[in-house]
Amino acid sequence: MSSLKVKRELYQIHTTKHILNDLDRHIKDRQPFSTIRFGDAVYGMLSSYLCPDVMPKNTKWKNPAGKRMTNSIMGLLTIPKDKRNGILKRVAQAADNANYCDSYDSFYLFLPESSIGYIGRRWKEIHEGCGITNESYCSCYLHYFSIVDGELNLFDIMKGRKIFCITNQAKILDELKRKSNAELIDFYQIPRRGRKGKHFLDHYSKIMKLIKLNAKHYDLFLIGAGLLGKIYCDEVRRCGGRAFDSGRLFDFWGGSRGAIKGKPKRFLKLNKSKMLCERIKNAGNGVW
Repeated sequence: MSSLKVKRELYQIHTTKHILNDLDRHIKDRQPFSTIRFGDAVYGMLSSYLCPDVMPKNTKWKNPAGKRMTNSIMGLLTIPKDKRNGILKRVAQAADNANYCDSYDSFYLFLPESSIGYIGRRWKEIHEGCGITNESYCSCYLHYFSIVDGELNLFDIMKGRKIFCITNQAKILDELKRKSNAELIDFYQIPRRGRKGKHFLDHYSKIMKLIKLNAKHYDLFLIGAGLLGKIYCDEVRRCGGRAFDSGRLFDFWGGSRGAIKGKPKRFLKLNKSKMLCERIKNAGNGVW
């Protein structure tokens, strides 16, 4: 366990290798599967709406500032005001249903305490405040560490299989198919975040219907669709399919984010030609 000052025992974080092996088994057995990751923004949004007392005063996600930021993000997704509370409850439910949901305890294993913000320190309280009881945890950065060259990675899982992607980066999917050796990649292209794209108003119901009809027809769904992507992942699992919350991976593959930033850059760098990451530092035990 970490030597940092944590007032409880740290939770077990499943390694990237364990999760990818488990995903592979679920594909072979045709069993439902999903991963759900929140990250700072979704944790902040959940706390501002569903458990506002969790965040201390003078932090950016404490109300009323937190509520304003949450409403701004959901406004860009064109989620009507009367549906926002329900959408966030559905996101929390997605984490509770998932085979793996994220935990900030992986930070305490490898990083200085000073680098962990209020969200990272209160993640478990946010789970509890939202009714999330699932304790099968992955790292918040599972998506980055799932594409490390020379280690078991998503391309190994995709090889020879039928993949469906939900992303705004459809232009790179032919190259992704070649690099991963997937048998087939189909997709639904969502708009970039912004009111003009009308993600919720014009696409949410269509995607949910598509998932219901097709969840079992593909080996794996890769979903990079922000807040609503959590619900899509859960719907794939509910309908008998397998979904991986790929987050910003499509942005890296598409070149709109040319470098690994934040905490993972201590350990990884992106190899654009391979569409994989190279490990530059070992974080220990395979969690990162």
